[in-house]
Amino acid sequence: MTSTGQYKPARMASELIGLLAPNQGLVTQIRSSFGKGFKQLAQDGDADVGIMSTEEGFSPLGASGKFFESDLAIPYDSNIRQLAQWNRFENTKVTLIAFKSRRPNGALKGIILAPGSNTKSYEPFAGSPYSRPHRDFYYNVSYEAIAYACFEWSAQKIAMSHLSSCGQFAKDMAICQIEAASHFCNEHPNQSPKSLTYCECCIRDEHFEGIASLETEVGANEHRPIRITTEQIGLANLLHLDWQ
Repeated sequence: MTSTGQYKPARMASELIGLLAPNQGLVTQIRSSFGKGFKQLAQDGDADVGIMSTEEGFSPLGASGKFFESDLAIPYDSNIRQLAQWNRFENTKVTLIAFKSRRPNGALKGIILAPGSNTKSYEPFAGSPYSRPHRDFYYNVSYEAIAYACFEWSAQKIAMSHLSSCGQFAKDMAICQIEAASHFCNEHPNQSPKSLTYCECCIRDEHFEGIASLETEVGANEHRPIRITTEQIGLANLLHLDWQ
């Protein structure tokens, strides 16, 4: 976003997708590192918080499981995987699961498992099989995940993978996520991260072509707070999102 709240596109083939420039504070870079995973970004100093789909197995979460266990000092199978499976297949609430690092010298400050279109909690928002991704669901999940990372962990470099099934990331999801990031940066410039990097698989340059449409929608909407309740389960902090 420019100082007027507009999105400034960058060359699509470049690692830099665009800039979010709030009215005050630092500029937030929107970047792509589609061939890199959370481990490489963290070890290269390009990520201090990871936000990923609650999908486990052959997914960004599953691929980085051993790294998360060692870097966060949190057992993967009995903590991260267990809650990821619960959040995907059993939990009917729209819930973010935040694991704060237990290692003072770890590369990551924490990770957030976010629900997406393949979770039980998305079913009331899904519509028909050909419906567009639900705007409020993806916007608020992204906004609250970014806000938590910045307020609770002082995140500076956030890495985010697709919040959907593998191969199901869509342009409309990216628009919702960047809109959420831009609203957060505009409202909280002093807490804004330096970068938000899309990483891992299933994300392509064309998914960000629609972000330019945000420029024509500036002022048409703004962030509307929703109710958030928290719950502690073991080593995780759960944030339940409620639109009621």
